[in-house]
Amino acid sequence: MKASLVLGTLLLATIVGSANAADSGDLERNKALVKQFFAAVEGRDKATVEKIVREDYIQHMPMIPSGRAAILHYIDMVAPKGLGKMPQFARVIAEADLVMVHFRREDPNGPVATMEIFRIQGGQIAEHWAVTEPIPPADKTRNKNGAV
Repeated sequence: MKASLVLGTLLLATIVGSANAADSGDLERNKALVKQFFAAVEGRDKATVEKIVREDYIQHMPMIPSGRAAILHYIDMVAPKGLGKMPQFARVIAEADLVMVHFRREDPNGPVATMEIFRIQGGQIAEHWAVTEPIPPADKTRNKNGAV
């Protein structure tokens, strides 16, 4: 009985260890996929978007339609302005099938801090959430920690 318990524990530890190792590789691939998505959108690369974004992509930003076609339409709208600017990510965090990015970007009304979450399914981007907050001037903040 004791030997069975020890053997079972070792087997479980091996399985969990193997799963974590595989998850780690998946997490890094998922992070790379999200970075590739930003590069494709900012680079106006519709072929890559078609390859890495699911056709039934779910968008949770209320003013943007769902579906890969909405991203392709956005690229068509901004392409005449030239290439976009790739964000400098402060954080890229992955857990299970989710990837979160945190970065600062310049908007027409000033700098904003942004956090975006992507759900990955079958090696493609399947779902997206985003929260953006204006960054006030340094003399208007109540701490010096920074938003990003």
